[in-house]
Amino acid sequence: MSTKHIYNSSDGLVDKSLQGAVALNPSLRLHQASKSVYVYPPSQQAKVSVLSGGGAGHEPAHASYTGYGMLAASVSGEIFASPSAKQILSAIRLAAYPGDDIHPRRNTITDRSAVHMPHRKDVLVIINNYTGDRLNFGLAIEKARAEGVRIDSVVVADDVSLLHSESSSLVGPRGLAGNILVCKILGALAERGSSLENLKRAGDTVVSHLASIGVGLEHCHVPGSIASSATMDEDECEVGLGLHNEPGVRRMKIQDSVKLVDEMVGKLLRSRGVVDGGRDSFIQEGDITVLFVNNLGGISQLEMSALMTDILARLALSDIHPVRIYSSSFMTSLNAPGFSISLLNVSAVHRAPLLSAVYHPIDVLGLLDDPTEAHSWLGTPRFWPSDGRRDWRGQQRATDKVLSLMTPGSGTTKAQAEETSTEVIYWSQVRVSPEKVKAGILGACRAVIEGEALLTEYDTIVGDGDCGMTFSRGAKAILSAIETRQIEVKKLSPGRLIHRIGEILEDNMGGTIGALFAIFFTAWASAIERMIHPSPSAFAPVHLMDTLSDALASLSHHTPAKPGDRTIMDALYPLCHTTTTSPSDMIEEACRRVHEGALSTKGMKPRLGRAVYVEVKEGQEIPPDPGAWGITLLVKGFGDGFRE
Repeated sequence: MSTKHIYNSSDGLVDKSLQGAVALNPSLRLHQASKSVYVYPPSQQAKVSVLSGGGAGHEPAHASYTGYGMLAASVSGEIFASPSAKQILSAIRLAAYPGDDIHPRRNTITDRSAVHMPHRKDVLVIINNYTGDRLNFGLAIEKARAEGVRIDSVVVADDVSLLHSESSSLVGPRGLAGNILVCKILGALAERGSSLENLKRAGDTVVSHLASIGVGLEHCHVPGSIASSATMDEDECEVGLGLHNEPGVRRMKIQDSVKLVDEMVGKLLRSRGVVDGGRDSFIQEGDITVLFVNNLGGISQLEMSALMTDILARLALSDIHPVRIYSSSFMTSLNAPGFSISLLNVSAVHRAPLLSAVYHPIDVLGLLDDPTEAHSWLGTPRFWPSDGRRDWRGQQRATDKVLSLMTPGSGTTKAQAEETSTEVIYWSQVRVSPEKVKAGILGACRAVIEGEALLTEYDTIVGDGDCGMTFSRGAKAILSAIETRQIEVKKLSPGRLIHRIGEILEDNMGGTIGALFAIFFTAWASAIERMIHPSPSAFAPVHLMDTLSDALASLSHHTPAKPGDRTIMDALYPLCHTTTTSPSDMIEEACRRVHEGALSTKGMKPRLGRAVYVEVKEGQEIPPDPGAWGITLLVKGFGDGFRE
């Protein structure tokens, strides 16, 4: 692979890239803090803002597909890292409230309750099927719903290379370049004034009739990083190689392009099995199709055009003649020498029962042909003002003002001011002493910090080795917040305490575990607030742990993990289903059940997450899942501190 770059460090590279993308389209604005790009002024026709995003390194996705007629907003993480839920929530707010004329005296506002918000748009989020993206986008969606935004999502899982493999049984197919087709179709449909419900159903239907497969000649290289030791032979390629160098379905010798294309197209056509007569069921005779060929970043245009000829010839052998053909670097993997092929069965989309009766039918080809100002979509018209100068700083200030008025906590409301006077009632309702809760939190944090080395040891064998550091980072952040009085247990209701802990973990833990914790604590806080009330007349004692099942249900909506999959869920499930008669008995029982659940993962084969792709050496003992064991440390530490 090539390890030479213009930029020898990734520091600040994503920010510069986003600024460059926004400079190409005068209708775009950038919120640098959240790495969000959005259209301004908003579309007058669209009732729904379509949003997508993901890790950087896949440019031009998704900033360069933001524009009238396509995405209303997009958000980027760092290279190959999902944006955080906080970043995504900012992008959702900019999509839902895209104007900056919120209040004529917005510069002097101190009470958010007095702010007159502009017309709010519904939001549809398009998510590529990767664990980090699913969790962080899922958490942001839950938070947006809590703020009153009507929002839904479509998950793109178009990679068919591992469709029938054991590793994808629960993880599901990965998201590839077909994501961009979905963005164009739904963005155009939104511009035509379609409803959120119709967009959701149209998106799910399009995804179910979309198939992609990729191939790589070598791994990509991240600027400033050490070259990967995993290399391919000079005459070797890997069919099904993922966008982030994830393993494919198999490696093969590159004999000639025709045989390579034949294998890839064959997998696409067989991805849905066969029907009567042995015909491939994905494309039926006479079906209208769209061909979408994507350069992963490192293949010459000369070869890409030649590949198009071979692909069309192979499709013609199956009597498939696409009526729309696209080829470009739509969704790259940095400088990866590789490409992907996507097929969309337009006829199957039109035949779908959900779109033929109750909901308005969609004209897929018309939507693909609809104009858009997203500058990386082929044939896009752009309208430039006569004056090319732009007030970058002024636009940034206006963007910051919009978000500051919509961010909870930016102003002190009457309810917030009164809250500290009701903590006694709150804590009496849950029948727990806040002093004991604080002691339990301190005990949990210390137990995790002391167990960091053990978690790291476990994760080095079955993962990427960062679990101990991730848990410890979250624990240290909570301890710091208590020491600096950012968290004062007595002065917070149980719900707000748990919500605050979730925010701190979201900001400091990062990764998949950080997103899991943030979703769980956010949902738990909401469940508690629904069950208790500051009014003495509404007094109804409730155990804090009685609300854990609601939190678990919310978390399960964003991950398919269940007990037996060797994940954090093997410990969370028994914790959330612990029931006894008193808090002290409940904590003791929870410790026992969580320990048993975590211990059950010892020797268990992983079915979800990055550990699925990690090979354990023959004869090597598989330790308990590090995430589940981290929950054991937390619960035991909390119990020890609580009882002391």
